[in-house]
Amino acid sequence: MKKITRLAMLAAVIVGTTALSGCIFASVAPPRGLIYTDQVAPLFPGGGAGEYTGRSSAHNIAFLAGWGDAGLRAAMQNAVDENEELDSIGDLVVRHSDYRAFNVLLLYQRYTTITYLNKKSEDNGGGPPGR
Repeated sequence: MKKITRLAMLAAVIVGTTALSGCIFASVAPPRGLIYTDQVAPLFPGGGAGEYTGRSSAHNIAFLAGWGDAGLRAAMQNAVDENEELDSIGDLVVRHSDYRAFNVLLLYQRYTTITYLNKKSEDNGGGPPGR
């Protein structure tokens, strides 16, 4: 019994230390509606709005079928595809990312990653200004 108690206490200390050190990241999750939701919240807050915007989405129907790629890389690639002056995602720096949660009666749901990007430049070292 003492071993189980010690293991539980050790696990609690590890989880608590990790959480308090900032190693666990939880994005802002606004309250969701059961009947209808259409909300935007920060995913990776940072350098503010960017010069370009990319979006990527994943969908599901009644938790039975899901499809799509809501990843950051897909959003960046979509920004490149939509802007002729951009050559590749390697030329971009992520300034800020949001997500949009959309739901209708839990029958249809869509999760969209919205990323705000700038071109890499010599003065920002390839990263957002101020970092």
